[in-house]
Amino acid sequence: MLKTNKAMHVHSIFNNGFNIVNDKNELIFIGTNKNGYFPFGITIDQYTIHHIKETLKINDTVRLTKNGVNHNDFMLMVNKAELYAYKEVTEQADISTIKKVVDNYDFTDYAEGDFNPEKLSSIIDNLADDSADFPLAYLAGRGIGLTPSGDDIITGILYVDKLQPFIAERHLFELDQYISQTVTTIVSENFIKLALKGIFSTRITAIGNEPSQESVDELLELGSSSGRDTLYGIYMTLNRR
Repeated sequence: MLKTNKAMHVHSIFNNGFNIVNDKNELIFIGTNKNGYFPFGITIDQYTIHHIKETLKINDTVRLTKNGVNHNDFMLMVNKAELYAYKEVTEQADISTIKKVVDNYDFTDYAEGDFNPEKLSSIIDNLADDSADFPLAYLAGRGIGLTPSGDDIITGILYVDKLQPFIAERHLFELDQYISQTVTTIVSENFIKLALKGIFSTRITAIGNEPSQESVDELLELGSSSGRDTLYGIYMTLNRR
């Protein structure tokens, strides 16, 4: 993206970083690794992000080269940065151990509302049926925030599908097409498109690589509810009928 885009603009700013986006809604997160490593990120230290945020504003333009990101008030050189190469999630995780760890958590607060177990179970069941109407339209974009709860749940569902495939190819194709129709936020769109390719943040993949209470608790720390919503999607999919 640095090589193929001349410029991007600042989409959103957080305590630990900021997002830049191009006119195709492709996104790069620039910030610390407090919430793990993201599949579309440039990781910098806390001191640097503190300095950057002193002048950074929403909609600021940044110029791009293969060597870095240039703003009127700062320059990030990445030509000597360490590259973290993401690997696609494959069917090698210990599903029984993951399920045992995840089942220790209480999800009764989802018993009422848009994402109740009965509704979500029906959606997950229909994902395995290629004759069913596209079931994920209900979840996509439902909720508030940069990554609505429904989208985080979708990410959790897709993670389990990469570990233990069950979703009909037709529905995976439909999701890829549907998510591109501005039905949710730019951030969620990027997360879901990468999840369809088997690429997830390290907070999610850690559960499969080293299933433990510690790895799950670290996922739960992500965002105000994003981590918990993702875990709920994982839990419901692992316990599908």
